[in-house]
Amino acid sequence: MLGHLREQWHLLVKTDNLFGPRFALSSVHEHLRLVMSIARSARGLVRREVVTLAAQYAESAAWLHEDAGETSFAERWTDRAMEWSHEADDRLMLAWTLFRRSQQATTNRDPARVIGMAHAAHREGPALPPPMRAAITQQEAHGYALDGDARAAQRTLDKAHEWAVSDTAGDARGGHGSFCTAGYLELQRASCWLTLGQPRKAVELYDRVLPTLPAVYRRDRGIALGRFALASATVGEPEQAAHLADEALDIARSSGSARTENELRTVANALTRYDTLPSVAAFRAKLTFNGDL
Repeated sequence: MLGHLREQWHLLVKTDNLFGPRFALSSVHEHLRLVMSIARSARGLVRREVVTLAAQYAESAAWLHEDAGETSFAERWTDRAMEWSHEADDRLMLAWTLFRRSQQATTNRDPARVIGMAHAAHREGPALPPPMRAAITQQEAHGYALDGDARAAQRTLDKAHEWAVSDTAGDARGGHGSFCTAGYLELQRASCWLTLGQPRKAVELYDRVLPTLPAVYRRDRGIALGRFALASATVGEPEQAAHLADEALDIARSSGSARTENELRTVANALTRYDTLPSVAAFRAKLTFNGDL
């Protein structure tokens, strides 16, 4: 039974990457309820194996709630994942929950916590699989970008490339962090440049790298398009920004990614002075349709 549930987890990861929390979240919770039911009657080594899997599902629930804009639920499930990781003495899963805490701190724009949680996640050092090291390292770079330290951010992203992986499946069979391909890391570099107030560098990177993102990472494409749109608006390319934002909005709404929609509200505000352009007006009207402006 546990083998079946492990296999289902990989399928749910791929569902998330393709279709987002709108389609993956309810299934993750259904599987979590089943795993928790099994855990209540399990003892000894069997319980340890079950709570290891429970931590994996709980961390996925945390991420999906985060992407859906449900911060309190995201933090609650991260706590559960941490608790079960400790009980199972799963050091790698514990490191991944610390990575998730760092990512949540990025949303809250708290650079000290972003960097601190990433450093804590790194404590397992060489025991961490390469994909996980790449993910944690690029997360640390976002902390430096939020702190205004361009040199540290770029240096840390260069370091992350040492552990970049190749992945087009999107089902995490290579472990947590399997999404950290060289292309993904360069998209994060573009995002860091935008955070650092250098949107022109961000535009150049997004334009070059975004077409290389594997099709399975559709939800990630949405957030990258949103950031690309914001960078384009910032450098005075409103029509490009509007077209990019329009595509991102379609992905955000079909996937239930509130994180992406939040980014697009910022884009819409940046495009206010260009509202006489038909493409800009159309995007802003489309965003307004659900009362977002």
